[in-house]
Amino acid sequence: MEACKPILNTGLRGFVVAQSRICDVDGANGRLIYRGYLIQDLARRASFEETAYLLLYEKLPGKAELEAFKRRIRDQQGLPDGVIAAMKTMPKNALPMDVLQSVVPMLAQHDEDVTSRDQSMDASLRMAAKLIAKFSAIVAVWHRIRNDREVIQPSPDLDHAANFLYMLNGEIPDEQVARFLDVALVCHAEHSFNASTFAAREVASTRAHMYASVAGAVGSLSGDLH
Repeated sequence: MEACKPILNTGLRGFVVAQSRICDVDGANGRLIYRGYLIQDLARRASFEETAYLLLYEKLPGKAELEAFKRRIRDQQGLPDGVIAAMKTMPKNALPMDVLQSVVPMLAQHDEDVTSRDQSMDASLRMAAKLIAKFSAIVAVWHRIRNDREVIQPSPDLDHAANFLYMLNGEIPDEQVARFLDVALVCHAEHSFNASTFAAREVASTRAHMYASVAGAVGSLSGDLH
């Protein structure tokens, strides 16, 4: 009779569950690649908005495309008044990741692409741009609320990273500091098929809207073992 052996539960570790053209994490060779571009090259030469455009549209933007995308991000960076009012009712000691996870679905109620049940690619790209814009606003607004400070609306004159720092601290940041954050956002923009990506894709596979999918991803991201 064979001796009983314990079963080691490794989950999906080591299993390839899907392929992606968006990102390749080559840990063995220390390479992170977005849409065919090495992260070192993007971090040196591209802004976060350019990188986000690359991830969404599969190519780097031209000058006019970049300016239009930046304008769209700036225009969408503020939060609806009703969402800010709801955030003010939350306990001040609420964990930021829990606040982020709860606020993301609230935004769906203010998005015509969701309420009209538009499931086109164009609608998905619009929702993605809105979420990119509003993630930083949620974090900044919650920082202000839990520290009993007045909420600051985004500036129409600042790029994404600088606007986040402005909404967070109430001061226009030094250009070098803003660039540091911009590079950090570029480096964290995409990391292929990790746990939160898996969670988002599982929710999206039911034809749930993007806000529901991203809320599930944030829940996964909040865990210690992500």
